Amino acid sequence: MAAFTQKVVAEVIEVQEFPELGNAYQVRGVPLTVINEKYSFTGAANEQMLLDHVKKALSKNLEGDS
Repeated sequence: MAAFTQKVVAEVIEVQEFPELGNAYQVRGVPLTVINEKYSFTGAANEQMLLDHVKKALSKNLEGDS
């Protein structure tokens, strides 16, 4: 998705090289995907699973803003 729009930013961080980030995000398994700094999930995800997680993250953001 990040390759097709500037609205999506993707970063890959090696937590063994940056242990402070691993601690900050409480990494207990990899891969760990964090969406909008508020929603995260562990494990590999295919495209449909990733879209489902993005939808959940967006709905949690909307619920928290009201």
